[in-house]
Amino acid sequence: MTKISFSDLGKVIKKYIVILMCIPILSTGLVYTTEKILLPQEYTASTQLLITADNKSEDGQSFDDLRSSIQLIGTFSTTIQSDKVKKEVAEDLGIERIDESITVITDQNSLYFTVNVTGPNEKEAVDVANSLSKVVTKDFPELFSGMSVHVMEKASDATPKPMTFQLILGFISGLMASIILAFSILLFSSIITKESQLRDLGLTVLGDTPFKNLRKEDFKK
Repeated sequence: MTKISFSDLGKVIKKYIVILMCIPILSTGLVYTTEKILLPQEYTASTQLLITADNKSEDGQSFDDLRSSIQLIGTFSTTIQSDKVKKEVAEDLGIERIDESITVITDQNSLYFTVNVTGPNEKEAVDVANSLSKVVTKDFPELFSGMSVHVMEKASDATPKPMTFQLILGFISGLMASIILAFSILLFSSIITKESQLRDLGLTVLGDTPFKNLRKEDFKK
């Protein structure tokens, strides 16, 4: 079995440094091109909602009202993403259906919701987010007695989907490919550079002869 040393690996890396560096650069560039040109760009618009209980005592909202509201967080989130709400949003915008993806983010013990709308069109994503907040504000008091929804922040613009993770993954994949290539070159190289390689083949080393470039005159002597 061929023994690999860090010295040998370093020599291979030094010899093929340009190729080994180009591989992660090319893989990162390929990921960027795929995400930016070949795949459709997606935009995300966000709106923030606050759900409160309307039942108030003289001292304000009671603890029981708040606790009951927090226990319904999962129900609120599911309702916001329901087909009924999507259908009303489509009717409000005068379109056939909502193709955008809707996700709801909230803390476990908070009634503050962030609704993200993701789609291929920047303006449509913003319009759907704002229309959804309007529909939810109107429907929630009817669906949940004593509850109100307040729009804390409307969607003003949509941001493109970040590619940071994909680019890092592409670079790491290219780097791993470079390392595998360096080891492959070292393992399958047919050039013998050390006496130990001859001994591994079962050959006996009697000595070595210095390399000399021969000229035509040397053969005439």
